[in-house]
Amino acid sequence: MSEAPRKSGAPAQFGLVMLAGVGAALLTWALARAWPDLPVERATVASVAFIPIWTLLALALVALRRRAPPGSGRRRLFAVHRGLGGALALAAMLIFGSGVGAVLDRALARWQVVHAPAGDVPEVAAQPLDAVLSGLLAAHPDLVRSELSIHPAGPDHPWIEVVYFGPTREPVRVDFDPTSGARVAEGRGPLWVVRDLHRHLLTQPLLGETLLGLLGVALALILCTGLATRRDWLRNLVRRRRPAQPLAMRMHQWVGFFTLPAALLWAWTGALLGLTLIVVPIVGGAAYGGDRTALMRDVLATDRPPLVDTAVDRPDLQRALAARCPGVDAHLEGAEVHQLRVRHPGLASGTVRVDLEGDGLLERGSFTRGADGALRDCRALPAAGPGLQAFMAAIVLHYGEWGPAWLVDLAYVLLGAGLVALSWLGGALLARRRERDGEARSAERLRRWLSGLGYGLPLAITALLLLSRVPALARAEGLALRVFVAVLVLALLLARTFSRAPALLHGALVVLLAAVPIAGWLVAGVVPGPVEAVLVVLAVALVGLRRRPVAPT
Repeated sequence: MSEAPRKSGAPAQFGLVMLAGVGAALLTWALARAWPDLPVERATVASVAFIPIWTLLALALVALRRRAPPGSGRRRLFAVHRGLGGALALAAMLIFGSGVGAVLDRALARWQVVHAPAGDVPEVAAQPLDAVLSGLLAAHPDLVRSELSIHPAGPDHPWIEVVYFGPTREPVRVDFDPTSGARVAEGRGPLWVVRDLHRHLLTQPLLGETLLGLLGVALALILCTGLATRRDWLRNLVRRRRPAQPLAMRMHQWVGFFTLPAALLWAWTGALLGLTLIVVPIVGGAAYGGDRTALMRDVLATDRPPLVDTAVDRPDLQRALAARCPGVDAHLEGAEVHQLRVRHPGLASGTVRVDLEGDGLLERGSFTRGADGALRDCRALPAAGPGLQAFMAAIVLHYGEWGPAWLVDLAYVLLGAGLVALSWLGGALLARRRERDGEARSAERLRRWLSGLGYGLPLAITALLLLSRVPALARAEGLALRVFVAVLVLALLLARTFSRAPALLHGALVVLLAAVPIAGWLVAGVVPGPVEAVLVVLAVALVGLRRRPVAPT
């Protein structure tokens, strides 16, 4: 296929995808309107179905045409996979790579804190939550008109974590000792940069999440159309005598085969989370007649009554925890307190919502009490309908907050790294095709961008890990952002300018990985443990990989 037809067909294919989005919106509205159940079930069923409907409609519009010759549908899908995948290979590497960093931020929460509170963590009922709230209200009286999130201490995070919004609406995190209630530290660990990059591209949430939602739809199309790249690709994966293929192609197919279910799940759920600007008006208008407040209350247990500026007694958090509610006691007996959301503490419009979580996928629940102590809401996800269960399970699956933490985190990190490799290999195949078609400069430029981002993102994440081992810099949020951006941009510029940049970046990554445990030992007195051992093993593996390269050229 020549370059001209590919360019001329791209706008038409984009128009078909947008037309499929309009059709999906109409079908979702009809589903939320006609589903025979409660409004919350109609809204959640339609929400979960919106992105898959959009994907399937787009595939059908691209592949199915009247009086088309045999095999033309597969070729059109292949063209979408190649064109859209080539355009978004770098974006996919950034999204999946930052997703790995977001999982690491959660898994290494305790490891990032150089000086964690010493001693055993007391039970939630014995932690000074009320003293922490009183101290914060005394230091910041304006918080009585705001909302605070209080995360009790646990084995993986042995400190009480409080998050609230500052005067300029930026999130402020403060940690407290779980025994004495004394202030321990303020600020987030350095890996917050990667987590926020994955959630909203370090921009305004409304803009960043919407862009990520659209990218999620595009990635779902790339993944699904990848099945059409070869007629017998699945049979070729397993049969003994395969046709001659480049190494990159075989690796791309194998990695895609093992990561496709997880990647499609993350693409769909990520698009669902990102496109709330589109999904909420559709399902809210159809199922709730436009009453967004009722939709948020029924789906997310978010009750935000108007401010009543009348002073009352400060809420007793421990009493609220002990009270619980019948629905939670019946279905979530073993669930633990995940967080408390305290709204308008000390005012008549105040509420305390307690979120509980267990290890199972559906072991979620919450209950809300007002300033007068009356029970406002009580819900347990196991007792909900299938629509709400599917909606909440999609969110839990996307974030990986279920099951044994170490196992889920390990699986998500490995699958995320595999998807980065899948995107890199796809870009390498596109570069090889451009070179074969006589576009040598374009192919070399793409290879350099792939190397810059492929090395730059791990370098930037490792630099943040190095910051977390220095006590004076472990909570410097502004410095962490500057270091991340500087390292990533420098890697991209080097890869674009110097032909030997991949070797330099590879060596720099090895040095940084080996420097993290050394810096923690010498600067902070941290005895090397399992995390340091993993970093050293990665450094040694990268040295061996450089000596015996397996990546295609």
